[in-house]
Amino acid sequence: MSRLSQEAFSSSSTVNDAVMAMLCTRVRAQQAWTLRQQVTLAAIAAPTGNESTRARMVQQLLQQCGTAPVTMYETGNVECAVGPGDTPPLVCMAHLDSVYATSPQLDAPIAVQRDGALVHAPGIGDNSRGLAGLLTLAAILQAPDVLPLLTRRVHLVATVGEEGDGNLRGARAWFDDSANVGVTPVAAIAIDGPGDTSIVHQAAGAHRLRVAVHGAGGHSWVHADAHNPIHALGDFIARASRLGNAQRRDVVVHITRMGGGESLTAIPQHAWVEVDVRGTSATRIASVRQQLVRLAHDVTPASLRVTITALGDRPAGALAGDHPLVQLAQRATEAIGVVPHAAVASTDANIPLSRGIPAICLGAGGDGGGAHTDGEWYDDTHGARGLERLVRVVMALAS
Repeated sequence: MSRLSQEAFSSSSTVNDAVMAMLCTRVRAQQAWTLRQQVTLAAIAAPTGNESTRARMVQQLLQQCGTAPVTMYETGNVECAVGPGDTPPLVCMAHLDSVYATSPQLDAPIAVQRDGALVHAPGIGDNSRGLAGLLTLAAILQAPDVLPLLTRRVHLVATVGEEGDGNLRGARAWFDDSANVGVTPVAAIAIDGPGDTSIVHQAAGAHRLRVAVHGAGGHSWVHADAHNPIHALGDFIARASRLGNAQRRDVVVHITRMGGGESLTAIPQHAWVEVDVRGTSATRIASVRQQLVRLAHDVTPASLRVTITALGDRPAGALAGDHPLVQLAQRATEAIGVVPHAAVASTDANIPLSRGIPAICLGAGGDGGGAHTDGEWYDDTHGARGLERLVRVVMALAS
Protein backbone atom coordinates (compact mmCIF):
# COMPACT_ATOMS: atom_id res chain seq x y z
CA MET A 1 0.00 0.00 0.00
CA SER A 2 1.32 3.46 -0.88
CA ARG A 3 2.21 6.09 1.70
CA LEU A 4 -0.77 8.09 0.44
CA SER A 5 -3.15 5.24 1.20
CA GLN A 6 -1.52 4.54 4.54
CA GLU A 7 -2.05 8.13 5.66
CA ALA A 8 -5.64 8.21 4.44
CA PHE A 9 -6.74 4.96 6.00
CA SER A 10 -4.78 5.38 9.23
CA SER A 11 -6.94 8.41 10.04
CA SER A 12 -10.19 6.69 9.19
CA SER A 13 -11.06 5.72 12.76
CA THR A 14 -11.07 9.25 14.21
CA VAL A 15 -14.64 10.28 13.34
CA ASN A 16 -16.48 11.54 16.39
CA ASP A 17 -19.11 9.02 17.52
CA ALA A 18 -21.59 11.75 18.36
CA VAL A 19 -21.23 13.29 14.90
CA MET A 20 -21.69 9.91 13.27
CA ALA A 21 -24.80 9.21 15.32
CA MET A 22 -26.20 12.58 14.26
CA LEU A 23 -25.55 11.85 10.60
CA CYS A 24 -27.16 8.42 10.81
CA THR A 25 -30.22 10.02 12.39
CA ARG A 26 -30.41 12.38 9.42
CA VAL A 27 -30.17 9.50 6.98
CA ARG A 28 -33.13 7.81 8.68
CA ALA A 29 -35.07 11.09 8.68
CA GLN A 30 -34.48 11.37 4.91
CA GLN A 31 -35.55 7.80 4.12
CA ALA A 32 -38.87 8.83 2.59
CA TRP A 33 -37.19 11.62 0.60
CA THR A 34 -34.58 9.18 -0.73
CA LEU A 35 -37.27 6.76 -1.89
CA ARG A 36 -39.13 9.56 -3.69
CA GLN A 37 -35.99 10.43 -5.65
CA GLN A 38 -35.50 6.76 -6.46
CA VAL A 39 -39.04 6.42 -7.82
CA THR A 40 -38.69 9.65 -9.81
CA LEU A 41 -35.51 8.42 -11.49
CA ALA A 42 -36.85 4.91 -12.12
CA ALA A 43 -39.69 6.40 -14.17
CA ILE A 44 -37.19 7.89 -16.65
CA ALA A 45 -36.02 5.42 -19.28
CA ALA A 46 -32.23 5.29 -19.43
CA PRO A 47 -31.01 2.29 -21.42
CA THR A 48 -27.27 2.26 -22.00
CA GLY A 49 -26.33 4.94 -24.50
CA ASN A 50 -29.51 6.94 -23.88
CA GLU A 51 -29.00 8.27 -20.37
CA SER A 52 -29.28 12.00 -21.15
CA THR A 53 -32.84 12.59 -19.90
CA ARG A 54 -32.16 10.86 -16.59
CA ALA A 55 -28.78 12.63 -16.38
CA ARG A 56 -30.47 16.02 -16.63
CA MET A 57 -32.82 15.06 -13.83
CA VAL A 58 -29.90 13.93 -11.65
CA GLN A 59 -28.15 17.22 -12.40
CA GLN A 60 -31.24 19.14 -11.32
CA LEU A 61 -31.65 17.09 -8.13
CA LEU A 62 -27.97 17.45 -7.23
CA GLN A 63 -28.31 21.22 -7.59
CA GLN A 64 -31.14 21.12 -5.06
CA CYS A 65 -28.95 19.24 -2.55
CA GLY A 66 -26.54 22.11 -1.87
CA THR A 67 -24.48 24.96 -3.25
CA ALA A 68 -21.62 23.01 -4.86
CA PRO A 69 -21.53 23.42 -8.66
CA VAL A 70 -22.93 20.53 -10.68
CA THR A 71 -21.48 19.80 -14.11
CA MET A 72 -22.61 17.60 -16.98
CA TYR A 73 -19.68 16.58 -19.14
CA GLU A 74 -19.46 15.74 -22.83
CA THR A 75 -19.31 12.05 -21.91
CA GLY A 76 -22.72 12.37 -20.24
CA ASN A 77 -21.35 12.02 -16.71
CA VAL A 78 -22.80 14.35 -14.06
CA GLU A 79 -20.52 15.46 -11.24
CA CYS A 80 -20.68 17.43 -8.01
CA ALA A 81 -17.51 17.95 -5.92
CA VAL A 82 -17.88 18.71 -2.22
CA GLY A 83 -15.19 19.74 0.26
CA PRO A 84 -11.64 21.14 0.10
CA GLY A 85 -9.44 20.24 -2.84
CA ASP A 86 -5.93 20.26 -1.38
CA THR A 87 -5.69 16.51 -0.69
CA PRO A 88 -6.17 13.45 -2.91
CA PRO A 89 -9.93 13.09 -3.34
CA LEU A 90 -12.44 10.36 -2.67
CA VAL A 91 -14.76 9.48 -5.55
CA CYS A 92 -18.24 7.98 -5.17
CA MET A 93 -19.93 6.73 -8.36
CA ALA A 94 -23.43 5.58 -9.27
CA HIS A 95 -24.33 4.63 -12.81
CA LEU A 96 -27.17 6.26 -14.71
CA ASP A 97 -28.07 3.49 -17.13
CA SER A 98 -30.38 0.54 -16.70
CA VAL A 99 -30.98 -2.83 -18.33
CA TYR A 100 -34.51 -3.68 -19.43
CA ALA A 101 -36.06 -6.98 -20.41
CA THR A 102 -38.13 -5.00 -22.90
CA SER A 103 -37.21 -1.89 -24.90
CA PRO A 104 -39.39 1.04 -23.81
CA GLN A 105 -39.80 4.12 -25.94
CA LEU A 106 -37.29 6.64 -24.67
CA ASP A 107 -39.90 9.40 -24.41
CA ALA A 108 -42.39 7.22 -22.52
CA PRO A 109 -42.23 6.97 -18.72
CA ILE A 110 -41.46 3.63 -17.11
CA ALA A 111 -44.42 2.21 -15.19
CA VAL A 112 -43.64 2.29 -11.47
CA GLN A 113 -45.96 0.43 -9.12
CA ARG A 114 -45.67 1.29 -5.45
CA ASP A 115 -47.31 -0.35 -2.46
CA GLY A 116 -45.91 1.28 0.65
CA ALA A 117 -42.28 0.26 1.04
CA LEU A 118 -42.48 -2.15 -1.91
CA VAL A 119 -41.87 -0.80 -5.41
CA HIS A 120 -41.91 -2.62 -8.76
CA ALA A 121 -40.25 -1.24 -11.90
CA PRO A 122 -37.43 -2.24 -14.22
CA GLY A 123 -34.31 -0.47 -12.97
CA ILE A 124 -35.83 0.44 -9.59
CA GLY A 125 -32.88 -1.12 -7.79
CA ASP A 126 -30.20 -1.23 -10.47
CA ASN A 127 -29.49 1.56 -10.44
CA SER A 128 -32.16 4.03 -9.41
CA ARG A 129 -31.38 3.05 -5.83
CA GLY A 130 -27.69 3.77 -6.28
CA LEU A 131 -28.47 7.20 -7.77
CA ALA A 132 -30.83 7.99 -4.89
CA GLY A 133 -28.03 7.04 -2.51
CA LEU A 134 -25.69 9.42 -4.32
CA LEU A 135 -28.26 12.21 -3.91
CA THR A 136 -28.66 11.48 -0.21
CA LEU A 137 -24.90 11.57 0.21
CA ALA A 138 -24.78 14.94 -1.57
CA ALA A 139 -27.43 16.37 0.76
CA ILE A 140 -25.79 15.01 3.92
CA LEU A 141 -22.28 16.21 3.05
CA GLN A 142 -23.43 19.71 2.14
CA ALA A 143 -25.31 20.39 5.36
CA PRO A 144 -23.91 23.60 6.93
CA ASP A 145 -22.67 21.77 10.04
CA VAL A 146 -21.15 18.87 8.08
CA LEU A 147 -19.36 20.61 5.22
CA PRO A 148 -16.74 22.23 7.53
CA LEU A 149 -15.84 18.77 8.87
CA LEU A 150 -14.60 17.60 5.48
CA THR A 151 -10.85 17.60 5.02
CA ARG A 152 -10.92 15.80 1.68
CA ARG A 153 -12.85 16.57 -1.48
CA VAL A 154 -15.56 14.05 -2.32
CA HIS A 155 -16.45 13.72 -6.00
CA LEU A 156 -20.02 12.53 -6.49
CA VAL A 157 -20.29 11.20 -10.03
CA ALA A 158 -23.27 9.79 -11.92
CA THR A 159 -21.70 7.76 -14.71
CA VAL A 160 -22.89 6.63 -18.13
CA GLY A 161 -22.32 3.29 -19.81
CA GLU A 162 -21.93 0.93 -16.88
CA GLU A 163 -24.26 -1.75 -18.16
CA GLY A 164 -23.97 -4.11 -21.12
CA ASP A 165 -22.08 -2.74 -24.08
CA GLY A 166 -21.46 0.54 -22.28
CA ASN A 167 -18.10 -0.97 -21.34
CA LEU A 168 -17.80 1.21 -18.19
CA ARG A 169 -17.45 4.22 -20.48
CA GLY A 170 -18.30 6.85 -17.87
CA ALA A 171 -15.97 5.47 -15.20
CA ARG A 172 -13.15 5.11 -17.72
CA ALA A 173 -13.60 8.72 -18.80
CA TRP A 174 -13.57 10.04 -15.23
CA PHE A 175 -10.41 8.21 -14.22
CA ASP A 176 -8.72 9.03 -17.55
CA ASP A 177 -9.47 12.73 -17.08
CA SER A 178 -8.21 12.65 -13.49
CA ALA A 179 -4.99 10.94 -14.53
CA ASN A 180 -4.47 13.51 -17.28
CA VAL A 181 -4.42 16.32 -14.71
CA GLY A 182 -2.28 14.36 -12.26
CA VAL A 183 -5.01 13.54 -9.74
CA THR A 184 -5.04 10.08 -8.15
CA PRO A 185 -8.02 9.45 -5.85
CA VAL A 186 -7.24 7.97 -2.47
CA ALA A 187 -10.15 5.55 -2.93
CA ALA A 188 -13.29 4.94 -4.95
CA ILE A 189 -16.72 3.68 -3.94
CA ALA A 190 -19.24 2.45 -6.48
CA ILE A 191 -22.83 2.72 -5.22
CA ASP A 192 -24.80 0.11 -7.07
CA GLY A 193 -28.24 -1.33 -6.41
CA PRO A 194 -29.86 -2.12 -3.07
CA GLY A 195 -28.33 -4.05 -0.17
CA ASP A 196 -26.47 -3.45 3.09
CA THR A 197 -24.43 -6.60 3.74
CA SER A 198 -22.25 -7.20 0.67
CA ILE A 199 -18.85 -5.62 0.19
CA VAL A 200 -17.67 -6.09 -3.39
CA HIS A 201 -13.89 -5.95 -3.34
CA GLN A 202 -13.24 -8.42 -6.16
CA ALA A 203 -14.03 -7.16 -9.64
CA ALA A 204 -15.14 -9.76 -12.14
CA GLY A 205 -13.57 -9.02 -15.49
CA ALA A 206 -15.48 -9.50 -18.71
CA HIS A 207 -14.83 -9.76 -22.42
CA ARG A 208 -17.71 -9.52 -24.87
CA LEU A 209 -17.55 -10.42 -28.55
CA ARG A 210 -19.78 -11.00 -31.54
CA VAL A 211 -19.22 -13.98 -33.83
CA ALA A 212 -20.87 -13.59 -37.24
CA VAL A 213 -20.94 -16.11 -40.10
CA HIS A 214 -21.69 -15.10 -43.68
CA GLY A 215 -22.49 -17.16 -46.77
CA ALA A 216 -24.15 -17.13 -50.17
CA GLY A 217 -27.50 -18.30 -48.82
CA GLY A 218 -30.04 -19.85 -51.15
CA HIS A 219 -33.34 -21.65 -51.39
CA SER A 220 -33.84 -24.09 -48.54
CA TRP A 221 -34.80 -26.89 -51.00
CA VAL A 222 -33.09 -26.04 -54.26
CA HIS A 223 -29.76 -25.27 -52.54
CA ALA A 224 -30.14 -27.80 -49.75
CA ASP A 225 -26.46 -28.79 -49.90
CA ALA A 226 -25.23 -25.23 -49.25
CA HIS A 227 -23.54 -24.61 -45.91
CA ASN A 228 -25.77 -22.85 -43.40
CA PRO A 229 -24.33 -20.07 -41.16
CA ILE A 230 -26.83 -20.85 -38.40
CA HIS A 231 -25.87 -24.51 -38.41
CA ALA A 232 -22.21 -23.52 -38.01
CA LEU A 233 -23.09 -21.21 -35.15
CA GLY A 234 -25.18 -23.94 -33.51
CA ASP A 235 -22.04 -26.07 -33.35
CA PHE A 236 -20.14 -23.06 -32.00
CA ILE A 237 -22.73 -22.49 -29.25
CA ALA A 238 -22.72 -26.11 -28.14
CA ARG A 239 -18.94 -26.22 -27.85
CA ALA A 240 -18.46 -22.67 -26.49
CA SER A 241 -20.80 -23.31 -23.57
CA ARG A 242 -18.45 -26.03 -22.33
CA LEU A 243 -15.42 -23.71 -22.08
CA GLY A 244 -16.57 -22.03 -18.85
CA ASN A 245 -16.90 -23.39 -15.35
CA ALA A 246 -19.98 -21.98 -13.65
CA GLN A 247 -19.22 -23.81 -10.41
CA ARG A 248 -15.67 -22.54 -10.00
CA ARG A 249 -16.56 -19.12 -11.46
CA ASP A 250 -13.00 -18.45 -12.63
CA VAL A 251 -14.52 -18.11 -16.11
CA VAL A 252 -18.18 -18.24 -17.11
CA VAL A 253 -19.22 -18.32 -20.77
CA HIS A 254 -22.72 -17.44 -21.93
CA ILE A 255 -24.29 -16.83 -25.31
CA THR A 256 -26.43 -13.79 -24.53
CA ARG A 257 -27.95 -12.74 -27.87
CA MET A 258 -28.32 -14.24 -31.32
CA GLY A 259 -29.92 -13.47 -34.64
CA GLY A 260 -29.85 -13.97 -38.38
CA GLY A 261 -31.69 -15.25 -41.38
CA GLU A 262 -33.75 -13.48 -43.98
CA SER A 263 -36.72 -15.77 -44.62
CA LEU A 264 -38.45 -18.85 -43.28
CA THR A 265 -37.71 -20.65 -46.55
CA ALA A 266 -34.17 -19.43 -47.23
CA ILE A 267 -30.74 -20.59 -46.12
CA PRO A 268 -29.40 -17.60 -44.18
CA GLN A 269 -26.78 -15.36 -45.69
CA HIS A 270 -25.87 -13.95 -42.28
CA ALA A 271 -26.15 -15.06 -38.66
CA TRP A 272 -24.52 -13.97 -35.44
CA VAL A 273 -24.21 -14.65 -31.72
CA GLU A 274 -22.87 -12.53 -28.88
CA VAL A 275 -20.76 -14.05 -26.14
CA ASP A 276 -20.24 -12.78 -22.58
CA VAL A 277 -17.08 -14.15 -20.94
CA ARG A 278 -16.71 -13.27 -17.25
CA GLY A 279 -14.28 -14.30 -14.58
CA THR A 280 -12.06 -13.36 -11.68
CA SER A 281 -8.84 -14.16 -13.52
CA ALA A 282 -7.70 -11.87 -16.33
CA THR A 283 -5.38 -14.64 -17.54
CA ARG A 284 -8.21 -17.17 -17.78
CA ILE A 285 -10.48 -14.68 -19.53
CA ALA A 286 -7.80 -14.04 -22.15
CA SER A 287 -7.22 -17.77 -22.58
CA VAL A 288 -10.92 -18.51 -23.11
CA ARG A 289 -11.21 -15.65 -25.56
CA GLN A 290 -8.43 -17.17 -27.64
CA GLN A 291 -10.18 -20.54 -27.51
CA LEU A 292 -13.44 -18.96 -28.68
CA VAL A 293 -11.71 -17.32 -31.63
CA ARG A 294 -10.11 -20.63 -32.67
CA LEU A 295 -13.41 -22.45 -32.19
CA ALA A 296 -15.28 -19.96 -34.40
CA HIS A 297 -12.86 -20.63 -37.23
CA ASP A 298 -12.84 -24.39 -36.65
CA VAL A 299 -16.62 -24.78 -36.98
CA THR A 300 -16.95 -22.53 -40.04
CA PRO A 301 -16.75 -24.41 -43.38
CA ALA A 302 -14.48 -23.01 -46.07
CA SER A 303 -17.48 -21.86 -48.12
CA LEU A 304 -18.55 -19.55 -45.30
CA ARG A 305 -16.81 -16.53 -43.80
CA VAL A 306 -16.52 -15.72 -40.10
CA THR A 307 -15.96 -12.29 -38.55
CA ILE A 308 -15.25 -11.64 -34.87
CA THR A 309 -15.83 -8.25 -33.30
CA ALA A 310 -14.85 -7.22 -29.76
CA LEU A 311 -17.80 -5.50 -28.06
CA GLY A 312 -16.19 -4.65 -24.74
CA ASP A 313 -13.50 -5.47 -22.26
CA ARG A 314 -13.89 -4.96 -18.52
CA PRO A 315 -10.70 -5.38 -16.52
CA ALA A 316 -10.60 -7.66 -13.49
CA GLY A 317 -9.12 -6.54 -10.18
CA ALA A 318 -9.25 -7.14 -6.45
CA LEU A 319 -8.49 -5.80 -3.01
CA ALA A 320 -7.33 -8.25 -0.37
CA GLY A 321 -9.77 -8.92 2.42
CA ASP A 322 -7.36 -7.37 4.93
CA HIS A 323 -6.99 -4.11 2.98
CA PRO A 324 -7.88 -1.13 5.22
CA LEU A 325 -10.69 -0.01 2.91
CA VAL A 326 -12.33 -3.43 3.07
CA GLN A 327 -11.87 -3.54 6.84
CA LEU A 328 -13.37 -0.06 7.14
CA ALA A 329 -16.42 -1.22 5.19
CA GLN A 330 -16.68 -4.32 7.37
CA ARG A 331 -16.68 -2.21 10.55
CA ALA A 332 -19.30 0.11 9.07
CA THR A 333 -21.46 -2.88 8.17
CA GLU A 334 -21.20 -4.30 11.66
CA ALA A 335 -22.04 -0.87 13.09
CA ILE A 336 -25.49 -0.99 11.42
CA GLY A 337 -26.17 -4.38 13.00
CA VAL A 338 -25.70 -6.75 10.08
CA VAL A 339 -23.04 -9.31 9.18
CA PRO A 340 -20.79 -8.28 6.28
CA HIS A 341 -19.86 -10.66 3.52
CA ALA A 342 -17.50 -10.42 0.58
CA ALA A 343 -18.82 -10.49 -2.97
CA VAL A 344 -17.59 -10.52 -6.55
CA ALA A 345 -19.23 -8.39 -9.24
CA SER A 346 -18.60 -6.28 -12.31
CA THR A 347 -19.19 -2.59 -11.53
CA ASP A 348 -17.70 0.85 -12.06
CA ALA A 349 -15.18 -0.13 -9.37
CA ASN A 350 -13.47 -2.40 -11.93
CA ILE A 351 -11.77 0.62 -13.46
CA PRO A 352 -10.02 2.04 -10.37
CA LEU A 353 -9.15 -1.46 -9.13
CA SER A 354 -7.46 -2.24 -12.46
CA ARG A 355 -5.38 0.93 -12.04
CA GLY A 356 -4.19 0.21 -8.52
CA ILE A 357 -6.64 2.56 -6.79
CA PRO A 358 -8.39 1.03 -3.74
CA ALA A 359 -12.05 0.58 -4.59
CA ILE A 360 -15.14 -1.24 -3.38
CA CYS A 361 -18.79 -1.41 -4.37
CA LEU A 362 -21.57 -1.02 -1.79
CA GLY A 363 -25.33 -1.31 -2.07
CA ALA A 364 -27.45 1.71 -1.22
CA GLY A 365 -29.69 0.00 1.31
CA GLY A 366 -32.98 -1.83 1.22
CA ASP A 367 -33.65 -5.15 -0.42
CA GLY A 368 -34.48 -6.09 -3.97
CA GLY A 369 -34.52 -8.68 -6.71
CA GLY A 370 -35.20 -9.34 -10.37
CA ALA A 371 -32.37 -7.09 -11.55
CA HIS A 372 -31.99 -6.85 -15.34
CA THR A 373 -35.62 -7.88 -15.89
CA ASP A 374 -38.91 -5.99 -16.17
CA GLY A 375 -40.01 -7.74 -12.96
CA GLU A 376 -37.45 -5.95 -10.80
CA TRP A 377 -38.60 -4.97 -7.31
CA TYR A 378 -37.30 -3.01 -4.32
CA ASP A 379 -38.25 -3.10 -0.62
CA ASP A 380 -37.45 0.03 1.40
CA THR A 381 -38.29 -1.42 4.84
CA HIS A 382 -34.65 -1.16 5.93
CA GLY A 383 -33.59 1.29 3.25
CA ALA A 384 -31.82 3.71 5.56
CA ARG A 385 -29.50 1.06 6.98
CA GLY A 386 -27.32 0.72 3.88
CA LEU A 387 -27.07 4.48 3.49
CA GLU A 388 -25.95 4.78 7.10
CA ARG A 389 -23.16 2.35 6.23
CA LEU A 390 -22.22 4.41 3.18
CA VAL A 391 -22.11 7.65 5.18
CA ARG A 392 -19.92 5.98 7.83
CA VAL A 393 -17.40 4.89 5.22
CA VAL A 394 -17.36 8.22 3.38
CA MET A 395 -17.04 10.33 6.53
CA ALA A 396 -14.28 8.10 7.88
CA LEU A 397 -12.26 8.76 4.73
CA ALA A 398 -13.19 12.41 4.10
CA SER A 399 -13.40 14.08 7.51
